[in-house]
Amino acid sequence: MASLELVILIDEFENSLDVNSIDILTDLLIENKNIQFIITSHYPYIINKLAMEHGKIITRQGNVVTAKDIKEYNLPKSRHQAFMELINLNDYREGILVESI
Repeated sequence: MASLELVILIDEFENSLDVNSIDILTDLLIENKNIQFIITSHYPYIINKLAMEHGKIITRQGNVVTAKDIKEYNLPKSRHQAFMELINLNDYREGILVESI
């Protein structure tokens, strides 16, 4: 097994890429085993290409950030159904409280 050589963090992976680049770069992410990528994305192509067992759900309530393994949510096998359940999680319903001055 090769050792991990590099960790790259990409926030909102799809925001700065055109449609053709997203597909190509996503495939490169999956193929390269010597680099760990930590990415955030809402783009269905990326979500569908990644193995569910590697996913984490990150939530925030105020200044408390929580990371859970995706398998804790017992999502259905269907990628479409799993995606629909993820975007409708109760964990995302509260939003962020902004206090006015």
